[in-house]
Amino acid sequence: MSTGLTDLPLEIRQQIFGDYFRVPGGYVYDGKSDKLRNADNTPIDLSLIYTCRSIANDCKHLPLAVNTLHFSTLYREDWRSLAGCFNLAATYYKVLQQDLVLHLAPLITPEMHAELATEFPGFKAKLEAEREYHFHVWRTGDGPDPAGENMQPAPCEFVQEFYLKGVTIITDESLFEYRGYGGVHRWIPTYPIDRDVDRIDYEYQRRDCASSEIDRCLTRCLRLIADQNPTKFNNRVHASLPHWVNKYPAEEFFNLRFDDWAIPTRSQVEHAIRLLGIPDFVWKLPDMWQYSIDFHDAVGGNPSPGHFSEQYDHPTLDFTFRLREKIRFSAVAVAIRFLNFLLSHQRTQIRALNLHEDLPSVNRPAVHGHGLVPLLQENPLLQVQRHISIVDCIMRPCNDILDVDELFTTGDRNLGIIYDEEFAQELSVWLLDSLVVADSGISAEWYSLVVESGSCTDHCTEAFDRIVHDKIAVHHAWNQYLESGLLTDLSAGQVKGLSRKFYLEQGFEDAIMHLVHQTSNVLRCNFSPGLPRDPQRIVDGMKGHHDGAWDYWTYCHWQDPDEEPLRLPGHLKDREAVARLADIQSQEEYLQSQR
Repeated sequence: MSTGLTDLPLEIRQQIFGDYFRVPGGYVYDGKSDKLRNADNTPIDLSLIYTCRSIANDCKHLPLAVNTLHFSTLYREDWRSLAGCFNLAATYYKVLQQDLVLHLAPLITPEMHAELATEFPGFKAKLEAEREYHFHVWRTGDGPDPAGENMQPAPCEFVQEFYLKGVTIITDESLFEYRGYGGVHRWIPTYPIDRDVDRIDYEYQRRDCASSEIDRCLTRCLRLIADQNPTKFNNRVHASLPHWVNKYPAEEFFNLRFDDWAIPTRSQVEHAIRLLGIPDFVWKLPDMWQYSIDFHDAVGGNPSPGHFSEQYDHPTLDFTFRLREKIRFSAVAVAIRFLNFLLSHQRTQIRALNLHEDLPSVNRPAVHGHGLVPLLQENPLLQVQRHISIVDCIMRPCNDILDVDELFTTGDRNLGIIYDEEFAQELSVWLLDSLVVADSGISAEWYSLVVESGSCTDHCTEAFDRIVHDKIAVHHAWNQYLESGLLTDLSAGQVKGLSRKFYLEQGFEDAIMHLVHQTSNVLRCNFSPGLPRDPQRIVDGMKGHHDGAWDYWTYCHWQDPDEEPLRLPGHLKDREAVARLADIQSQEEYLQSQR
């Protein structure tokens, strides 16, 4: 007698149905349709589920359970301005928040510090170091001590500098000053650009660059300050946002904060931009074409503030190429948005997420992993593997849209230099924040970060050897030198400055060693991450240097002066590679499009 499919034991039926629904490569999120598709870009076939009620009951959970879900960074042309203006608003908010805490820090009581230390044990020391530097290099509008209870402090130059570069100079001068909002989160100024500062200050490492601890702690810290010191909080907010006086309560500031991994609606971003005092013309900028400096010079300045020449949209002047930035949301942000549209019982069916951070994205993507914690807590069976392209997202072929322009149109090889400090700091955040996410009350086996080299395996190994391991060795060499007591020719200020320069974020070296020795379930890489360097070589070099300790440590005399700086892989100048970062159009292509 024949046996029907529904008559088989449940475990056999589950195996059969699981094999039926399992597709090669799993499911891939398609940003255009906002749906999942098969990895070969065909629609997902769920017709078996609808054959009968019995099969439906057996099968309804299987498609999401047996297939890995893949998400990548997302660029949508209709979201270009949304992504860029969101990045501007979120970053400006962070600048304001950081400035508020730095100026109101004397109001933090020991009890507040104790409360914050339970989750952020390194915050107090980092805050003190950052505050000392802040008042050293910026015209802050007040002294290190807080203003009187009812005094209105002056705006801080730190805040004004960011707003100048991101908004004012574009309004007043020309579109040439627009650097693209896709990378605006990397514009937070370290020192004033309009006057000289000590050489050592140029190389200062902000303490929120190598990890997100300060950034994550600031909101809680500011809330504690505001609750206990409402008048001083009010004065400081109104100093930074003078258009709020007699219009908005200072408490409204907390409502302008976005999650780092958010993909907000346009109305949400418009609200934040309006309250932050950013003019509406910024919405036009991401969709406008960028040209060479010669084209901008020929066009001249803006006809009026916030208005741009018709030449930018309909050029009659000659140009070679024009570009328009492609601004992306991170793979984590895209996945969180999609999963939050599902019902809870659907989310808990998912067993594996692969998140591919393949290109630069907005709003400090390295810290977006924290947004996954609620999903991991909701679904104990979920495993998340996050992949980061070290070449595209950490080495970064560009910092702004003009870099993309030069990268493509000129032979300037200096543009391809990988800057040591930027590379090391960015890598540090990716690694350390992944460890924090994996330690957020979930199993360390449920979340991992894979640092990937793509086709540039040897290049990535060299970057680790020459940048990362050198940075770790210099940190240890400097500490050995400090412990030796041979500081007679250095002032206290020079020692402090060099200590800031060679600072190494706690946990960074351990994270690198995990990659080297393959001893972590959380951190992995698919290339050789190099080998540690001996710090004694650097210390010994100081002994034979005759121009003094300051010269040796400031100008890095342990390095080979004839060694060429490390540069980006040459293929990143190809049009195909640049087209992943920006729309590209030649003058001939533009003219053809107008016919």
